Amino acid sequence: NNNNNNSRNNNNNNNNPKRTHPLFALDPSLPSTATSYNVRPILTYPPDAPARYLERYRKAVDDLTVPPGIAAFVPEPVAAVAGAEYYGWMPPKANAVHGGGDSVLVVDVGGTCTTISLVSSSSSGKENGKPTKEILYSATLPSLGGDTFIDLLVGHLIQSFYGTDPYHQHDENDTAATAPTSSSPPSSKPALPHDPQALPRLYESSTAAVHELTRKSRTQINVPYLTVDWQTRQPRHLDEGVARHVVESEVDRFVSRRLVPYYSGLSDAASSSILSNAMPPPKDLTTLLSSAVLSALERTSRTPSSLRGMLLVGGGARIPMVRRAMKTTVEFLTGGDGMLIAPEGEMAEE
Repeated sequence: NNNNNNSRNNNNNNNNPKRTHPLFALDPSLPSTATSYNVRPILTYPPDAPARYLERYRKAVDDLTVPPGIAAFVPEPVAAVAGAEYYGWMPPKANAVHGGGDSVLVVDVGGTCTTISLVSSSSSGKENGKPTKEILYSATLPSLGGDTFIDLLVGHLIQSFYGTDPYHQHDENDTAATAPTSSSPPSSKPALPHDPQALPRLYESSTAAVHELTRKSRTQINVPYLTVDWQTRQPRHLDEGVARHVVESEVDRFVSRRLVPYYSGLSDAASSSILSNAMPPPKDLTTLLSSAVLSALERTSRTPSSLRGMLLVGGGARIPMVRRAMKTTVEFLTGGDGMLIAPEGEMAEE
């Protein structure tokens, strides 16, 4: 019931006026029944979503909303930039060569992948009197996200507790120069075929540990009655301390041995390279992000000085290693970290 809510909101707004997020502004062309809504539903989608997927997405939502068309569909990088502008995190636009310095490079570290996009104001379209934003470039780094840290911690626990290699299908003597033969992205998920019931418990404890390691440098993982020693018929309990640098070492190792060869193969085969040809092959997470960001600038004929800022978002952006890697990347490209916009805590995910 919006009538009662409106009267209460009007009284509150007299004392504490609130701004309206630009994405939630109602379209004046909508039917008059749309004015009964307090907010506009916003649905975001990945920048690489297929057109057929978006068409079905819009139709399904229109069938559920009255009037049809009240919901807005916004690419995730565009929504991130709009949110950063709303909260006043973005620096003022500078007078740069390409596009007036209004381009923003968005690094979205999700659960299973990281997406790097370049968002700029459109020269053709306008909405509510303001230029609309468009995505000039977007590239996805598969198998690199927040879940990667959890997977690799589970693999580390399996190795130390069971004494078996959770990635036994990959030769331990492989070097970073050896590219995978499969066209699918390398998986960070470990295997535990001889004790599958223990795997969900390891994931539960590892997820909590990775979250705790965002605030602490060390954590204790305790999983009682994880398995049974079939020789002694006695239960075995997992009680192990894990330092943050242990997980970070596993991530760097996974990047150099598995991800970089795969990304390099994509760069050789695709017209849009994920990695920059101007840099040597990455050897860790920091150099990987630096190479991917530089490739985005090369593909769009941008320079670091022509950017308005670099925005780090996503659930994985709360991980200290990711934030350090992006800070080093910005310092490498611009000589300082003033261009990095990295929201703290839950705001990075929002």
